[in-house]
Amino acid sequence: MPRNVRKNPRDVSKLSGKPLVETIEPSHILNPTQDGWVTSTDLKEGELSFTPEVIEDMTLFLLENPNLNSSHLFRADILYDSRGILSTPHAKEISFAESGNIDTNDCPKPGDSAEPLPARDVPGFELTRTIVRRLIPRNKNLDRPLEQTCHFYEGEEFLPASARTQDAHGNQDETEATVSRKRFLVVYVPHVSSKEDMPWYHPLLRSLAFLYDFTYNNNVESAEAKHGSGTMSVHFLPYEGEPIQNRLERTLLALLSTQIRLARQTRLTEKPEGGNYNPNKDNVIPRHLVQDTYARLKLKYAADLCKNWVEETEPNKHVFEDLSITAFLIELWRSMYGAVPADERGSAPGEKEDHDPKFPGFVDVACGNGLLVYVLLSEGYHGWGFDARRRKTWNTFPPSIQERLKEEIYIPKPFADVSTELDLDIGIKTHTGMFSENTFIISNHADELTVWTPLMAALSNPASPLPFISIPCCSHSLSGARHRYPPPRPKRKEEVDRPDAEVEQNPQPATGDLKALRAAKQQEQTDAGMLNSMYGSLTAKTMGIAEEVGYDVEKTLLRIPSTRNMGVIGGRRRITQEWGSRVNTAQISPTADGGAHDANVDGVTEKATAVVQRECAREGGVGLAAKIWIERAKGLHKGQGKGNQPTH
Repeated sequence: MPRNVRKNPRDVSKLSGKPLVETIEPSHILNPTQDGWVTSTDLKEGELSFTPEVIEDMTLFLLENPNLNSSHLFRADILYDSRGILSTPHAKEISFAESGNIDTNDCPKPGDSAEPLPARDVPGFELTRTIVRRLIPRNKNLDRPLEQTCHFYEGEEFLPASARTQDAHGNQDETEATVSRKRFLVVYVPHVSSKEDMPWYHPLLRSLAFLYDFTYNNNVESAEAKHGSGTMSVHFLPYEGEPIQNRLERTLLALLSTQIRLARQTRLTEKPEGGNYNPNKDNVIPRHLVQDTYARLKLKYAADLCKNWVEETEPNKHVFEDLSITAFLIELWRSMYGAVPADERGSAPGEKEDHDPKFPGFVDVACGNGLLVYVLLSEGYHGWGFDARRRKTWNTFPPSIQERLKEEIYIPKPFADVSTELDLDIGIKTHTGMFSENTFIISNHADELTVWTPLMAALSNPASPLPFISIPCCSHSLSGARHRYPPPRPKRKEEVDRPDAEVEQNPQPATGDLKALRAAKQQEQTDAGMLNSMYGSLTAKTMGIAEEVGYDVEKTLLRIPSTRNMGVIGGRRRITQEWGSRVNTAQISPTADGGAHDANVDGVTEKATAVVQRECAREGGVGLAAKIWIERAKGLHKGQGKGNQPTH
């Protein structure tokens, strides 16, 4: 079953409109290998422009992403690749360890493997590759994982010499045959002994195959051109006596549509994962680690949290989103500090309740309903959260959790420094973001605090700026007022030579040429679709400010049920390296001479101050921006935010 309702990429006018069972015909390709293979005219789509290379690239991407076809699946883990290109989960962890993302000692030993099922000879085709994958369901209590062998075949047909075209001089090359048609075939065979062993998410079939035939147009003028037309078709081997149900028909049609849709999005690349691979996804922590932890958390917390939900908002979105973020943080902190959740720390009475001493603690700024704080504390990670207004959800948590949720207003230190005590008397406790050394800052959809997050982290401890993750949402300036940042652009040479120079965010051409302006903007964009949006510009702004104050910044697309799913991470690599050396040498704090320490403090403070002054200039300076911030803070405390979930 397809996950989402999408526009059908097929030409539906060419479909018969009949039930699949009435259009079934023997497969002329696979019947010689095993009787019973069938296909249908409704399972074929012609006049496709994709080259065979595109189809193979797309197929490799789908191998690890069967979730694009079934909402019951997380992913597929590669267990074997005859070419040794696609990585197993263990190999991915080793690769992350070698790049400094994960401690090599934490990588588990290789897990179980599966031998590939034997491949059958297909007349006219040559077996080129065999891959074994394991389909991973979202809920292992309902469905079991399934191993599947995937055989890749290729075939070619050639024009006879008499049919070959001549060049412009009337010459004809008789020494080399001209490829007329190239064929790409993939056969999927599940590792089951009977149909009763088949999981629900897999079609009830003995085997499934996709064939792509691409016929070249050899009458093109350029010898380098690869024009032609392709036909994609689905072939399947049903169980004997098993009727073709409506569910199977819908699944087969959806599988074909997904292949065509993804092929249209595929851009050929040398990446082994295929052209649809997003370099900003699963680039910090291996996907399987986060998803497996999320599945555990979901089974442990989701039902009770949804059942006891007291806010007016939709519980499913908030619960599953926060559990997804928690899973990412648990695996991120495992890689950075070697800290593990309580369930993995011994079995002595009371031992699981103790916080892992390897973990320095967290703070969830603008924590909202406190769900993230609750789950992290329950998992054995020391920390706390604050928000401008207490939420009803807080009262549903145990007292030990409630005492870690604070009703406080954040007044940035640069604003507090220019404000009087009377200005800061707003009827609620305030703080300036001065957190304990090494505290990890979580800024999850923190709205007004988003762009402040890297500044807050740097100013809290200039000698060793705090690590953070920011998940941007709504766009605000440093004063807290709503503001849309322009798309970033590459720095000019004079800006590189003078890093302290103010960068003009929205330059206009001197000639007033709109066409030149449009071309310049297109050239300056690096992630065109993303950076053109308000969300993309906000993310880029947050990253830019973090880099200005000295952070090594990373961004990663989080696997959370939200369109606001970009994570900006600062200081991870540095902390991972420093923390590893501290643990190995039993040091509590990094060793450094006092002069270097003082220089770093002054440098970070000066950079942060310069950023604040520049960003507040549009609102009349730091003093006026501080007044705007404090007035908004008073309104937030009184519950004047918009909607059921007021802004932070």
